[in-house]
Amino acid sequence: MKQSLTLADEKFNALAGHFDKWEVVKDSIDQLIDLMLNYRQSGHPGGSRSKVHALVATLLCGGMRWDIRQPEKRFGDRFILIAGHTIPLIYAAFTLLGEAMHQKYSRTKNKDYFIPDARIVRPIDLLDFRHNGGLPGHAEFAGKTLFLKFNTGPSGHGSPAAAGAAMALKMARMEGVKVIAFEGDAGLTAGAIHETMNSAWALGLNNLYYVVDWNNFGIDDHPIKETVYGSPKDWFSHHGWRVVGTDKGSEWEPLTRMITKLYFGENSGKVPNIGWMKTRKGRGYLKYDNKSHGSPHAMNSEIFWETKKPFQEKYGVKFEGFGRPAPETKEDRREQYWKNINVVL
Repeated sequence: MKQSLTLADEKFNALAGHFDKWEVVKDSIDQLIDLMLNYRQSGHPGGSRSKVHALVATLLCGGMRWDIRQPEKRFGDRFILIAGHTIPLIYAAFTLLGEAMHQKYSRTKNKDYFIPDARIVRPIDLLDFRHNGGLPGHAEFAGKTLFLKFNTGPSGHGSPAAAGAAMALKMARMEGVKVIAFEGDAGLTAGAIHETMNSAWALGLNNLYYVVDWNNFGIDDHPIKETVYGSPKDWFSHHGWRVVGTDKGSEWEPLTRMITKLYFGENSGKVPNIGWMKTRKGRGYLKYDNKSHGSPHAMNSEIFWETKKPFQEKYGVKFEGFGRPAPETKEDRREQYWKNINVVL
């Protein structure tokens, strides 16, 4: 007798045909993250890179209800970037998605695709990442990033807020609205997260969904496993959460199976949810683990250009100044940066 498909299986099957397009999105986000940090010489490449697959799948799988044009909609799902230092991930993703909407509007003049520049990260905004008056270095619920629903940065800071938002929604009889929270494993070591785990279970916050990047490193030289026992399954299941996960968090098929189980899977116990994916911090950046935490490659260095070779070869493009040192003046560096953003887009 043929076993019937679950809703999660059906969703996965419908999405599998789009992985080639998701790959282009992922590759483009990777490049924008790298360019942002290269020309600013500040920011966090490692955790930003390792979460790209999970963010793309979350945004595009249909499990999150959101509107890029009006992220403040009352019944839209809430997204909290607990790992607030990985904000380059959000800026890069929304630059790309916003540019797609902008180009569609330019071609069709259909107002369904129009987003005012003040409400979306535009390519030119990347030029002022981590500059006074420009895009902040940590996640902020404001202006161009109203998609984010809390200001975050320090380890664990956003966890109580995520649980609080989920509780408020349930009290308002809006438990169909999800609170989706992205965090890394090192961020789970803060005391506040342990209180959140327990409180979320006790309050029955089945509308709370964690996505945890299990890359085994924070800022320290030693791996997480030397100071923290077990795995995400151990950490959360012992607090009563529903747990799904994959050891292949940077491959579309297993990652998307995990994501669809997380958002569409059965939760008969009405408990909080967590999906984890094993990744490599600094994936594709040629600087890995804790060495990629808050430490970009030197501007236009040889190893930085090495990270651009796969994209050039895959898509038949050439980055401005490829293989050469950075221009001498600020104005020339800014011009090169702008040209390279447009190479990606």
